[in-house]
Amino acid sequence: MHTRLLAPVFLAVAIPTLASDATFGKLPPGAISTNVVTDVSAEICRDHLFAPSLIVARLPKDYRLILAAEYAREDPGVADLIKSNARYSTYAVGSLCFMSVGSFVVDGVRVHSTGPTPMAFWWVHAAGPRDSRMQGKVDWLQLASWYSRDVIQREKILETDPMALFVDLSMMQVEPGLWRMRLELPNEAIEAEVRGSGQRKKRNAPQPGFMSVPFTGESAGSFWVITYFGHHHQPAKGQWRAKGAGVFSDALQIPGEASVFRTSFQDGWSALSGRYSPVR
Repeated sequence: MHTRLLAPVFLAVAIPTLASDATFGKLPPGAISTNVVTDVSAEICRDHLFAPSLIVARLPKDYRLILAAEYAREDPGVADLIKSNARYSTYAVGSLCFMSVGSFVVDGVRVHSTGPTPMAFWWVHAAGPRDSRMQGKVDWLQLASWYSRDVIQREKILETDPMALFVDLSMMQVEPGLWRMRLELPNEAIEAEVRGSGQRKKRNAPQPGFMSVPFTGESAGSFWVITYFGHHHQPAKGQWRAKGAGVFSDALQIPGEASVFRTSFQDGWSALSGRYSPVR
């Protein structure tokens, strides 16, 4: 779960016993659907810049994207990219994440077969009004989310994530510390090979944590409230490629962007999330 960032999703019926003294925080009442993710063996993310005109989904009311010019005030690397080409100042700052999840349970139902299941999501930095039920920071909007075609409970996933798309998606640990991912989209395919190295460290933050993530498009106005714990970080290096004509192909072709946006690797976390509808 991208906590710098954080990732989406996750039970109301029974929360499994977890090998930790930490527990989930309390969600606000009124969730339409709840779900839990545990046994996350890897969450691998890559930030990037992209032109906001490429977003066709409707944003929630009164939300705005945090453009690179604003983001660069606290990120010298992004500031350097803008110096190299002023047009990047008007770009949005997104993050593409892949996850390998050992257990994904929606409203008490496991939605995938035995073994881990891959997920991927695309978020963008944004700012806007808070709903009174939101908890934690509200720094991101969800632009897209993808699940494997092989999941066995698509309807349950759509109850908790109405933006879910089911695609050719893979994430495999091919040897200790080495991961390969692939995401097939209509106009492009994204591939990555990522190796974790160095010391694995527990995230230095109070537990449990909270964050809220609004949806976009037809689901604009709805949002997740997520409570989580157990994140560990590890240094990683990644080779990212995109073939085709799309957002990620464009983003990875920006000169110098690979030295600014490094690969992020996290594991070991658990997350409980509730989906909330807009107040009518």
